[in-house]
Amino acid sequence: MHFAVLLTSILIFITSLTITEPVDGETYDGDWLPLRAIVENENELPDSVHYSLNGAAVVLVPRLNTDWYTYMANDCHTGYSESPAPMDNTVLWTASVTGDMHEFPTPVVVDGIVYYSSNMGTDSLYALDAATGELIWKYNTGCTDDAVTVKDGFLYTASDSIWCLDALTGERMWAFGGANGWGSTPVVADGRVYCGTHHSNGSYISCLDAYAGTEIWRDTLSGYILSCMAVRDDMVFIPTNATNQQTPLYALDALTGAIIWENTDAFEGYWDSSPVVHDGIIYINGVYGSTFAIDAMTGITVWESPVSPEFYSITATPAYHDSRLYFADQLDTYYCLDTSDGGIVWSVPGMQHGSSGIADGLVFYGELFAPDDSARVIALDCDTGAEVWSYKTGGSWFAGSPGITDGVVYIAGQDWKLYAFGTGLKYTYREDYFYADVGPNELIVTSFDGGTAVAADTINFTVTQTGINLEPSSRLALCASPNPFYSTASISFELSDPGWTSVTVYDLSGRIVRTLENSELGTGQHTIVWDGRKENSELVSAGLYLCRIQSDGISETTGLCLLR
Repeated sequence: MHFAVLLTSILIFITSLTITEPVDGETYDGDWLPLRAIVENENELPDSVHYSLNGAAVVLVPRLNTDWYTYMANDCHTGYSESPAPMDNTVLWTASVTGDMHEFPTPVVVDGIVYYSSNMGTDSLYALDAATGELIWKYNTGCTDDAVTVKDGFLYTASDSIWCLDALTGERMWAFGGANGWGSTPVVADGRVYCGTHHSNGSYISCLDAYAGTEIWRDTLSGYILSCMAVRDDMVFIPTNATNQQTPLYALDALTGAIIWENTDAFEGYWDSSPVVHDGIIYINGVYGSTFAIDAMTGITVWESPVSPEFYSITATPAYHDSRLYFADQLDTYYCLDTSDGGIVWSVPGMQHGSSGIADGLVFYGELFAPDDSARVIALDCDTGAEVWSYKTGGSWFAGSPGITDGVVYIAGQDWKLYAFGTGLKYTYREDYFYADVGPNELIVTSFDGGTAVAADTINFTVTQTGINLEPSSRLALCASPNPFYSTASISFELSDPGWTSVTVYDLSGRIVRTLENSELGTGQHTIVWDGRKENSELVSAGLYLCRIQSDGISETTGLCLLR
């Protein structure tokens, strides 16, 4: 007995768990509260994490997936991660997988693997262990100027052709020669790959079957693609660029390739800036130093902010979070803009060619050019622009952008090193709402490995009254039936207002098993059937799963028990 107690104490000591929400000692005026905990478990995912409130039965806490699966994190290129972030310049590891010139691709991080395609250095695509930087596999791709996209176990990359590889093994699944690296990072959505290439007077855009590589449709556009496409609401947004021409930002129908609208308000179009899509608005930087906000449905410019009116002065894609945009020009200024009108919230000295990444109240970027050939990775406070930390590298400038997940910032230097900043992988566990009693409360969150508690944190807080936040179940009424089930379960919910709604099944470690719905839904009752299969139609094993719905800022989770 004494040995078991000692062993548990040692495990809890070497494994860290911290409750970040609710805040210890705080008083709250509502009885429905968010829960968030950060677990450091020697770079290994815990088997499970649970909470107990006031000594009641334990409740499972789902893991928050913070994978950075494509350029600028996601299909909408927001560049934002809900991951924790390093608060100093500690280097976790470096890997010799880059070159010393124009290392533009963003490191992509999915399921504990970092994928990096070296641009001008080694001409290879690398899969590295996210915790150690050790090589898992590599594939000779030739010159690749952009990040890969990893979805549903497959990796898509653009080089002399569009290639699909098995993300775990690097085995080549298919290649499509009708598109190449001139079309930038392949965009993958709803089982389709959107990619492109150049021709003598403009660009070709192709839509491919994501699993077979066969072409579904092709369209011809004027202007050249030098930046990445984005996908949202069954539309593909494609920026183009051409010297001395009024080249458009296009919106195409994702299913047919038909042009929905064109916006030519940015003279000579867009250089390396890609569309950032949030809440029906596209944010993008033009060649001549202006930032644009464009209505995604109509293509009408909402506002233009001429922040840096110098020829070819902005190439960065603006990173978006909490109604603000973050980017620097190529002259001398880093900007934070208000998305309501494009006004400058703050500006500080800085130069940038790649783009930024945002996490944990910090914005990260690699600076463009250093007079002493020691370009820095820089972390700024999102609210003030104050420098929190920086790190001098052995390269003279940065071309690329960071990727951020599980507490680590990854960025490619031009000194033959891929950098990982942080102290180790930190996993986030979150429940959007849990019910707390009026009065004093004690919350304990515990992580488990092999049935043994390996880390725990305890906080105390006070709730003063009820009714401030509505009980989630009274708003969405998420329900699964039958439960347990053998073959299919009907998942029902009710929307009081129309809105974008996602319904996703997770395993107990927080990994996505199947996305059942991700679209605009109308008011009323809805029912979706899950057949116990993954995205690739493979049957999952018997066990417990989590079903989460998110709509109009509300989230609910229910358990699913599958029997075989």
